[in-house]
Amino acid sequence: MKQYFRPKKFELYKDKTIYDLLGIKWFKKYLFTDGDLVRQWRKVKSINSGKNKFDELYEAEKETKKYEIIHLIFVLIFVLIVGLKFRNITPLNWIIILLINLYANIYPICLQRYNRIRIIKVLTRNGHKSPYK
Repeated sequence: MKQYFRPKKFELYKDKTIYDLLGIKWFKKYLFTDGDLVRQWRKVKSINSGKNKFDELYEAEKETKKYEIIHLIFVLIFVLIVGLKFRNITPLNWIIILLINLYANIYPICLQRYNRIRIIKVLTRNGHKSPYK
């Protein structure tokens, strides 16, 4: 399982990630449940300043895996339900279903992978070991 979560070479492009190219920062900002604007409005901090920031980053990296697994499970459930229950739907309905799944599951998976890459960069840049070494 560790191999799956390790950032892949294709995810990195020069000093950016493929997720930057897919607009993940926009998605992250406007995510209605936990996006940057919602966090700012609710005054939620990502890193607790009372703890060791690098320990917090290792914990945050673990959280990205947990949330990614949850969304992967929902992708599988979604595909199974739609595949078994709605075999005779119109192409327009398929497009709508795929767009909903993209927003509700695929982009959140990309966001977790994007965040994991950023966390690993901060850790290694500051002399800490990557969770994947």
